[in-house]
Amino acid sequence: MVQTRSGEEFVMADLPGLIEGASQGVGLGIQFLRHIERTRVILHVIDMGGTEGRDPFDDYEKINKELESYQLRLLERPTVIVANKMDVAEAEENLEVFKQKIAEKFGDAEAPRIFPISAWSTTGVAELLDYTAEVLKETPEFPLFDEEEVETSVLYKFEENQEQFTIGRDPDSTWVLGGERLEKLFNMTNFAHDESIMRFARQLRQMGVDEKLRAKGAKDGDMVRIMTYHFEFVD
Repeated sequence: MVQTRSGEEFVMADLPGLIEGASQGVGLGIQFLRHIERTRVILHVIDMGGTEGRDPFDDYEKINKELESYQLRLLERPTVIVANKMDVAEAEENLEVFKQKIAEKFGDAEAPRIFPISAWSTTGVAELLDYTAEVLKETPEFPLFDEEEVETSVLYKFEENQEQFTIGRDPDSTWVLGGERLEKLFNMTNFAHDESIMRFARQLRQMGVDEKLRAKGAKDGDMVRIMTYHFEFVD
């Protein structure tokens, strides 16, 4: 949780950290996809000091290609370029070169706002957070997938007497979800496709699973198990 000078708060997630722990052989995983679905603005932190001979603009381009490769509409979100390590001697010169290349890349199109900061001295950080809070107010949520792109061939019927779901707990404190209807949805989900995983996550929310877990005391980061599938609860 981040707080601005005016007291406004918003949640910030470390995207590279999420990516690193996302792949477990079953697509990107529910935890990663839920975090990304809630991400409305991307702060792209660039090492403007050129540490170890790195080219800041080349780093920027490489990360953008990586974000695009996930095919999760990440580049449709507003982006703020955070020019970090401005306390380093070469940073000012590198920033001027970076700005020129950004101008050439975007031409007449609106380029991302660039915020020079020093995480070490905190210079510029408060202004960055204030600006981010304002952008968040104007930015809607981005669904990860267009509804028409998601498989709709399976029909789920409401059966009045069918148990929706149960919540238990393993000795290691893992929350355990069960129930005939939930397990049927689980078995019908293709966990090799991110679209199917996200649809399953939405179905859990619609069934009231998230709300019931919170009511029972589940916290962000708690482990949840559905049959053989484990994921972290994202609040």
